[in-house]
Amino acid sequence: MIEASTGMLLLAFCVEHVLGNSMLLLSDPGPYRWYTETMGRMLLIRIAEVALFGLFAVHIAVGLYMRWQHMTFMRSHPEKRPKQTLSTRLVGWTGAVILIFLVIHLERFFLRHRFAEEGTPPDVYVMAHEAFASPWYTAFYILCMVALASHLHHGIRSAFFSFKFVPPSMVPRVRSAVARVGLITPLLLGYIALHIYVMHLLSR
Repeated sequence: MIEASTGMLLLAFCVEHVLGNSMLLLSDPGPYRWYTETMGRMLLIRIAEVALFGLFAVHIAVGLYMRWQHMTFMRSHPEKRPKQTLSTRLVGWTGAVILIFLVIHLERFFLRHRFAEEGTPPDVYVMAHEAFASPWYTAFYILCMVALASHLHHGIRSAFFSFKFVPPSMVPRVRSAVARVGLITPLLLGYIALHIYVMHLLSR
C-alpha cells in the first residue's frame, strides 16, 4: 500500500513536470522563467519539495525491501516462480536507472539554480536548452524516460492490487486510465527533450 501510494503521488509530480517543461517549447522564455521563479519563492512549494524528497526516499526504501523479500522467497520456493511481464522482470533495473537520472538531473538543474549565489541565479530556460542541445544528454534523458515508462507500467498494474478502496467493478477502467497517463507522461517528457534538440540542430 505504501509503495503504491507513493508511486501514484510521484506520477502526479511527473504530470506537473510535463506541464512545466512544455513551456520550454515556447520561443519566449518569459513564461518558463516566471514558472520557475514563482515555484522557487512560494513557501507551499518549498514544503512540497521536502515532501517530494521524502516520497522518493520512502518509495525507494520500500521498493528495495519488497525486492529483497521477493528474491528471498523465490530462492526458497523456486517452484512457485510466477510468470512475469518484461516490465516486472526489469523493475529493479529501471528503478536504478531512474535513481541515477534523478541524481544527475537534480544536480544539473535544481541544485545549481536553488543554491546559486545571491543575486545571480542561473537562467533555467537557457540551462535546459543548453542541456538538450547535447546529443548525449538528450539520448540519456530519452533512455531514462523509456525506463520510467516501463517502471510505471509495472507499478500501475501492481498498485491496484493494493488499493482495496477501489470498487472491483471500477478497477479495470481506473487502471486503464492511469496506465495511459503513465505511458503518455514519459513520452511527452521525452518528446520535449527531442524537440528542443532537433530545433537546436535546425538553427545551426
